Amino acid sequence: MARHNEFGKWGEDVAANYLLQHDFEILARNWRHEHKEIDIIAQRQGKLYFIEVKTRHGEEWNAEEAITSKKRSLMWRAMMAWKLQHPSLMPVCYSAIAVVMKAPYLPPEIRWHEDLWNM
Repeated sequence: MARHNEFGKWGEDVAANYLLQHDFEILARNWRHEHKEIDIIAQRQGKLYFIEVKTRHGEEWNAEEAITSKKRSLMWRAMMAWKLQHPSLMPVCYSAIAVVMKAPYLPPEIRWHEDLWNM
């Protein structure tokens, strides 16, 4: 289990670095409210992003498929809790980053989906 958690944390670090390289400001990582969690909360150009990160080895299916309607519902509820604690008029975007390690000697593939609802 620890190796799985380490791999997931590595993927979240890769995703956070990707966001920083693309002019995002990271507001929170692994933000929790009750049983809900958002991997990364960031902002850029007047927009607030709630980002789910999926990390996988050797892709035979899309990591993005793991973001179910239940997960989207939990993200929405977590966003509402965040906005109650951090009031803002910024528009909100539910996003995903898939980090895929295809081979140990290759850089990971990073797939950014700005709008989860339109994937």
